[in-house]
Amino acid sequence: MKIRIVIPILGLSEEQIEERLRYLRTLAERDTEIDAVKAERGPQAIEGEVDAVEAGPEILRLVRDAERDGCDAAIIWCAGDPALRAARELVDIPVIGPGEAMRILASMIGTKPCCITPEIPVLEMRRDLNKTIEIIRRMIEDRMRKGEGDAFYLGCLALWGLGRRLREEFNLPVVDGSEASIKLAEIAVKLGLKHSRLAYPKQIR
Repeated sequence: MKIRIVIPILGLSEEQIEERLRYLRTLAERDTEIDAVKAERGPQAIEGEVDAVEAGPEILRLVRDAERDGCDAAIIWCAGDPALRAARELVDIPVIGPGEAMRILASMIGTKPCCITPEIPVLEMRRDLNKTIEIIRRMIEDRMRKGEGDAFYLGCLALWGLGRRLREEFNLPVVDGSEASIKLAEIAVKLGLKHSRLAYPKQIR
């Protein structure tokens, strides 16, 4: 199968995108091909609703291109899932939102799923990764102490690759959006699952 990653922001370099692809390919099944396309216009990063709306038109264009290029599924590379519902109305292939994928898994493996997002600008989260991890660590410990979470998910795709490390440290579920979205995309394709047209009426553009 072929899965396309739709990068909805301008702030990632080609080298950074390739780094993410290398990691995603370690998660995927042997017969899964993964590529990525990047928006040509829009926000540098998605920090809120204004950025999400600004990113929407390019997301829709790139998702439609993915279907036309023969991709079996598309993943919108943002845990805020910008333009997710609209994209599902536009195409017939599964469109995965990492935020939704993480919530689904966290809800399955815990009774108090808890989103963990450090208050650091998106494009700065990996500049000092040890500092970011320490902030996340303290946030998880605080939620546990208050009884506010028993399964956690990382609320930004800039935190890709950290789930396993944190799971091993805390011996608790910590769901990573990169893992969740790739595996759910593969499941949807293998099972022949597509979005219900009762939920997402087809929009022709």
